Amino acid sequence: MPKQSIHLIRTIINKKSIFGTLTIATVFLFSYTIICQAQTVESVTPKQARKWTEQGEWTNGFKATPHKTTDYVEFATQYRKNKELWDKTFRWLAEHDLTTIPVGKYEIDGKRCYINVQEAKTQDASKRKIESHRHCIDLQYVVKGTERFGLVALKDATPITEYKPDVTFYKSSKVKYIDSTPDKFFMFFPKNCHQALVKANDEEDIRVIVAKIEYIP
Repeated sequence: MPKQSIHLIRTIINKKSIFGTLTIATVFLFSYTIICQAQTVESVTPKQARKWTEQGEWTNGFKATPHKTTDYVEFATQYRKNKELWDKTFRWLAEHDLTTIPVGKYEIDGKRCYINVQEAKTQDASKRKIESHRHCIDLQYVVKGTERFGLVALKDATPITEYKPDVTFYKSSKVKYIDSTPDKFFMFFPKNCHQALVKANDEEDIRVIVAKIEYIP
C-alpha cells in the first residue's frame, strides 16, 4: 500500500478518535449539567420551599400570595424549571386590574400559558365535578365573591371518566373544603384534584382568574 494512503488512513482514524472523544465528552458534560440541575431542584425541602415562597422572589409585583394548602415544594420546583413563563404570568396579573378587565381568554405564551377571566355562579357541591390536569397547573384567584374549593389528593380519588386532554373527572369521599379570600390564590398541580365553583353559603356570582400554566415533569 502506498505511503500516502497509509498516512491518509491514519489521519482519518485519528480524527475520528478525536471526534469520538469530543462527542463523548460533550454528551457527558451535558448529562452531568442536567443531573446537577435536577438534583438542585429536587433537593428543596418543604421548609426551604415555604421560606422561598414567603420571600417573594416570584411575585413580579403581584400582591396576592399562595393559600396555605399550596404544595410549596412543587411551586418552587416548577418556578425554577420554567422561571421565564412564571414571571410573565405574575407580571401580567400584577399589571392588570383583575376586577374590571373584560371576561375572556388572554394569551401569555401561546398554549404554554394563558389566562381565563371568568364570571360564574357557584353551585351546590353535588353539582360540581372533581377534576385534575396532567399537562397544566391551575392557578385560581377569586377577585369577587367567595368560592369554596374542594381539595383531594390524587391517591384518594377514583376516576369516573377516561382522560381527555387535559382533564380527568373523579369521585371521592375525602374532599376537604376551603373558602377563597381576596388576598390568596390557589394552585393545583397534576397530583392535586380539585372541585371548583362550589357555593360557600348561598349561590352567588363570582369573578375568578384562572391561569393555565405549563407543567414540566
